[in-house]
Amino acid sequence: MAYISLQKVSKYYQMGETKIKANDGISFDIDKGEFVVILGPSGAGKSTVLNILGGMDYPSEGRIMVDGTNIAEFTPKQLTHYR
Repeated sequence: MAYISLQKVSKYYQMGETKIKANDGISFDIDKGEFVVILGPSGAGKSTVLNILGGMDYPSEGRIMVDGTNIAEFTPKQLTHYR
């Protein structure tokens, strides 16, 4: 089982009547101790993925599993106290 697993994670922002997809259905796994690089062109959603992984933002859809726990459902207080 992966230590970190993003499962069909999407993040949408509403700008007036326009819905902007920052990330659309991203899935990947990271094993404990694995070194990972997230790269892509400007505007591809790299920072959005990192903000979601760091608990600074929430996904619009999907699951973020960290050591078997879905942190996408955590409250802000739970995120600051999660170990």
